[in-house]
Parts: sequence; structure tokens; C-alpha cells
Amino acid sequence: MIRTVIVDDDFLVRSYLKQLNAWERAGYQIVADARDGEEALTAVEQLGPEVVITDISMPLMDGIELIRRIRETNHTVYIIVLSCHDDFEYVKEAMKLGADEYVLKNSLNEDSLYEMLVHTARQLQDKKEMFRENDETRRLMEMGRQSLKYHFFNGLLAGSFTADEREKRRKEAGIRAKYVNSAVINLFIPSWGTLKYQYSELELEQYAQRFLRKLTRELERRAEDIYDGAAPGETGVCVRDSPGTGLERAESVYLGEGVFCCFLDMSGMHRDSLMKQRLTGIATACFRCCKDEEYAFFVGVSGICFGEEGIRQAYQQARETVKLSFYEEEGILYYEDCPGIGRILPREAQEVLEHAADYAECRQYENMKDGFEKVSAVFCKEHTDPRLVLHWIRSLDERLKMDRPQEEYAGIIRIGQLMSVCEDYGIRLFMEKRKALPEHAGAAVRRAVDYLHAHYKEQIGLSDAAKAAELNPAYLSFLFKQELGIGFSSYLLDLRMECARALLRGTNGKIKEVAREAGFNDYHYFSKAFKKINGCSPVDYRRKNVHT
Repeated sequence: MIRTVIVDDDFLVRSYLKQLNAWERAGYQIVADARDGEEALTAVEQLGPEVVITDISMPLMDGIELIRRIRETNHTVYIIVLSCHDDFEYVKEAMKLGADEYVLKNSLNEDSLYEMLVHTARQLQDKKEMFRENDETRRLMEMGRQSLKYHFFNGLLAGSFTADEREKRRKEAGIRAKYVNSAVINLFIPSWGTLKYQYSELELEQYAQRFLRKLTRELERRAEDIYDGAAPGETGVCVRDSPGTGLERAESVYLGEGVFCCFLDMSGMHRDSLMKQRLTGIATACFRCCKDEEYAFFVGVSGICFGEEGIRQAYQQARETVKLSFYEEEGILYYEDCPGIGRILPREAQEVLEHAADYAECRQYENMKDGFEKVSAVFCKEHTDPRLVLHWIRSLDERLKMDRPQEEYAGIIRIGQLMSVCEDYGIRLFMEKRKALPEHAGAAVRRAVDYLHAHYKEQIGLSDAAKAAELNPAYLSFLFKQELGIGFSSYLLDLRMECARALLRGTNGKIKEVAREAGFNDYHYFSKAFKKINGCSPVDYRRKNVHT
């Protein structure tokens, strides 16, 4: 049904129009009728009709003003003007403001209204199609410009352009600034590596383009504010064209892999203090743009670099600053205020690597934990390059023969996660330590217990353990209860439950993955048993016991 609003100050006219059957026959629904333009404007904003049929002469807000107000924000709604014979001048004004059609009031009856509505439906469809095509054209043009900008800045940063080629590519991309003096703001999503395993490339690209448009709009608003407040004789930082003002510009580009860059041209500015003020303002605007996003961002800001090669230097500075997101809370970091990145693996980390195999073989988890704590402290002190940290973890996994999926490596984005890695080693390497058995426990039961500790994560049962103990299953079940004071199934359940609790405390895996890793192949049974034994659900247990 085509949603319609009728606007006329004459109650009889509105009543007459509403009772005609032509609406339903033509597939229309009257969602509201209003006495004047003010009521109609509220109805349009709240109900979103596709068609508005309005009188011209009305009190408070007439039809002319209503059309003007609607067209300020809505160009797709189809507007039909109701007029009398002496309203011709008003009708011309209405059409000029964006009305689509007009009809004489006294010509409306059941048949003429039906013909008008059928005609309007066709026109409305054509209008929608035209706007869709225009939107698609604008979208494709913007995509093309973004692609040209991307290739221009990529070439600029790679240093692959000659002077003539640089100028040619700059003009092709529609970039006015020449970037003689530059600064760069780098916006980075640290969790991007993990997101690649959760969403398709298309979904991530669509998100990136949406955020890029949002960032560009934010910078445009910021540019207007800066220009309005610029000191006499100085220029601000501007994104949009302002012929004759000589304003500097900022260009936002998505470079891929969760990295967005704002390239600022400072060539027309002369005072260092003002340049820094502008840079701080733009960085704050970028950070504000990130604040309400569903993913956390980190913002790294370069210094102001001079000369045609300055933009490459500024980009490297911003890129280096962003690496500190591994050690810092979310926020803005400025290159000039930041410590340097450590390029060498600390001695403490090398020692842990050398002793890793001994820790595992001798079940020295506490020694490993102490080593990890020292290494974390040194990493923080020296701000070791996060890539070195990740390489160190990979090397540890190789030494310990640990098979870690790539998604887990991608998810290590903060220094605080290092102790979780250590706890994961504890779970996967040291949890096989057998529970203490009573002295009177016989050899057969001990063999069965050894088998359970070695294989409890697998889908085993009483018959498997009995085979390992070289006993009849029924007899093993009797001995278990007799010598250990606990049934076989309960003992196996306790082993698996202990492992599940440790995984919930020390890892970020999904609950289903935790259940499977601990030996439960039935997730619903696991959840039910966990709550019965622990007094709370797995989710609540993790929330209460997770390390912050």
C-alpha cells in the first residue's frame, strides 16, 4: 500500500476525500490527515509517507511553506497540490519549490481520483528509480575518486612517482593540496585481524567504506569550524573547496587491514603553534568520530614534517605511534610525546624461550609464570615492537609443540593478554598432573586413573578404561567405588569439569569450544552439569573469575 497524508484545513474536504473508494482500489493507504502545514510536517517526519496531497491556502503554515520544508530534507516523497481556479500564482510557486503535480479540488470525484492515483503510482515508481540510479551514480563516482586517492597516496608513500607523475596523479584524484608540509593521523582497529575470521571480506570492506564516509563528513564539519575561527592572516585546515581562501585541506583514505589515514596539508601555514593547534583539533575530531563505533580504535598522530618527502616521514611516524596501542589504553597518542619502539627481543624473553621445554617436561608451571611476569614487565618498559612479541609467542609454541590456530595469534593485541597465554600453557601442558590417590588404591585402579588423565579429553568410557586396566568393566566400576570412594563416571566428570573451569578462567574461547576441549561432546549436557556442580552457568562463572 502506498502511504499517503492528506492536508487541508477544510474538514469537509478531508472527510469527502477519505470516504472515496478509489484509494483502496488503487493500492493506497491514508496514514494521516492534517488541518495545516505544521500538523502535516510532523506526520511526514514521523510516518514517512510516499505521497502528500496538500491544499495551498491554510492557516499557521500554508502549503507553500510545507512544500519548502519537506523538500529541505526529503526529495523522494511525491507531492500533489490541491488548488482552486484562482490559485494559479500559488501553484506556480509550489511547482517551483518541488511539488510534482497539481489538481483542481472541484474536479475530484471517484473516477478522477482513481485515475490520478494510478498515474501517481507510476510516476512515484519512476521517481524512485531515478533517485536509485542517481544514488548509484554518485556512489560509483565516489568509489572511483576514492580509488584514485588510494593509488595516489600509496604511490606517494612508496616514493614511486617522478615529479611529473606525482603532479599528474594528484590532479587525476581531484586533490588540490600539494603536501609540501604535512602531518598524518593514523586510525587503526587493533582487533581487525580477529574480525577477518568472523566476517567476510565484503562485510569488512562495506564497514570500512561506511566509516570512511563518516570520517570525511566529520572532518568537513571540523574544517568549517576551524576556518570560522582562524586568526587574521592565517589559514585553517579545510577539506572542501573554498575558492579564493587558500585553505589547507585534509584527505581521508582507507589503506586496508583496518587502517585509515588522514593526510593533512600544512603548506599554507607559517606559525608552528598554529599548525600544532590545527593538528590537535583534527586529531580530536578523528577520535570523536571513532568513539561510538562498535570496534575500538587507536589514533596515532605524527609530528609536522617539512618538504615534499615530509608526507612519507609523517606517515612512518604515525604508523610507529599506532604500534603503542599494544601497551596503551584507547586514545590519542602523539609521536612527539611517545617513547621509542624497542627493536630487540629482551634478554628475559630469550631466557624463557630457552627454558620453555624444561618447564614443560618438569611441570614447572610456577617457574614459567614467574618468567612470563618478568617478560611482560620488560616488554612494557621497553615498548618492544608488538611484531617481536608475537614472533616470540610463535617461537614458544614451536618449542612446546603447541598447535595454535592463526585466529588466536591475530587476537593477541594487548600486552595484558600475555598472562592469558601463560595460563593457556598451564592448562594445556600441566593439567595432566594426576589427582592424589589413596595409599590403598590397587594397581588396576591406578592404571585406569592414569588412562583417564591421559585421555579424558577424548570420547572414552568405562570399557576403554577397563581395557587399559585389563579388567572386566563391571568389576572396574566396583573397584573404583570401593577404593576411591567415587564412581567411575563421577571421577571422569570431575576431571573434565576441572579442565572446563580452568579454560573458562584462562581463555577467551566460546563456551561450546571450552566444552569440546574439556571432553564434553554434548554442549547442553555440559551446561546442565556445570550449573549443577558449580552453582552457576559457564557464562556466569567466567564473568566472576576472569582476570582483568
